[in-house]
Amino acid sequence: MRKMTLVLLDSDRYFSEMLSVFIRTSEYADRFTIHCFSSKPQGLQFLEETQEPFILLVQETWLPLPETLARLKLGCTVLISDHHHSVLEVDYPVLCKFQPLDRLLSEVAAHYNDYCAVQQPLLGSRSTRVIAVYSTVGGAGKTVTALQIAKQLTLHGERVCCVSFERLPSYAWYPVQDAAGAEAFSSMVYYAKMNPKLLSSKIERWKSKHPVMKFDYIPPLAHLREWQELTEDDAASILQGLVDAKLYDVLVLDLDSILNDVMRQLLVKSDQVLWLLLDDVVYLQKTVTSLSEFRQTDEPDSWLDLKKKISFVQNKRTGAPLNDFEGLGFRLSGALPYVPDWKAIGRLEQLSSPMFAEAAAELVRSKESEVVSLVV
Repeated sequence: MRKMTLVLLDSDRYFSEMLSVFIRTSEYADRFTIHCFSSKPQGLQFLEETQEPFILLVQETWLPLPETLARLKLGCTVLISDHHHSVLEVDYPVLCKFQPLDRLLSEVAAHYNDYCAVQQPLLGSRSTRVIAVYSTVGGAGKTVTALQIAKQLTLHGERVCCVSFERLPSYAWYPVQDAAGAEAFSSMVYYAKMNPKLLSSKIERWKSKHPVMKFDYIPPLAHLREWQELTEDDAASILQGLVDAKLYDVLVLDLDSILNDVMRQLLVKSDQVLWLLLDDVVYLQKTVTSLSEFRQTDEPDSWLDLKKKISFVQNKRTGAPLNDFEGLGFRLSGALPYVPDWKAIGRLEQLSSPMFAEAAAELVRSKESEVVSLVV
């Protein structure tokens, strides 16, 4: 996709330089180019002469703008302010420039997609792998594993988004940071049902940056009724919208243990499934039953395709296994260590174990290398 041009009109040279450097050195480098003007006449002349579509970022003190600009086919105009609320009565969206720059640019892209880009939204250019983390029963460590994978891949330079599809999400691990975040999942479900073609253009509006682990995530659903009303077609549309946005290298799905049609759809649509196992005879028997039901109720080709994607992983390993995983039909792709510090957790910052995180991320990277080698 062609880069979008940002035109910044602001007399604050320090802010202009800071924003320019950030764009050139961040993930936004493949989405934006920027032209900064601290001189109003020079900036207005550039706007009148350029032949490229652009988004205008203008300091509110530069208003009013000449009427000739209104006749230009802009992408959109966004005011930037030194305050969280503009002191002027204006028709343009107003963003405070004293916020994280990634959040500022995300808001700019969201405004463009909301108001000016029905036919050609501002998307990314990345190819997205979908990693699902699943277990037959609760308590196997799905959410913690999903978070650690997302965190570690982010540390290694990949763009990652984590999405929880749990019926009762782990809200403490996916903090809701504002009122918009509280309704993000609900909005996503609404578009999946009413207008799925617009989903990819709305992701910028719904995503949040994890305050501790620094990957992106969609704040989980806030209303149990919506989970119950979610259909497999809705789930497929949501997943396709996230992939079509092309914002991420990796999408990590934190799935619910209930193996309903929605979870089946997400498992089948994923590129890799990390199926967590515990060294517990009751848990393993339930997993055998669950897999048997899956084979019987799904189309043979669908099951065979899913089987190739599954990586069985023993979680919370403390030593030599007590149960015969191979004998029960589980060929383990790896194991994740038991972390004693996680036996009781009171705050998000406690979810730190470099050894666990690296082991979890390696399961994803090794599967990717395997796929690449098969393709080659």
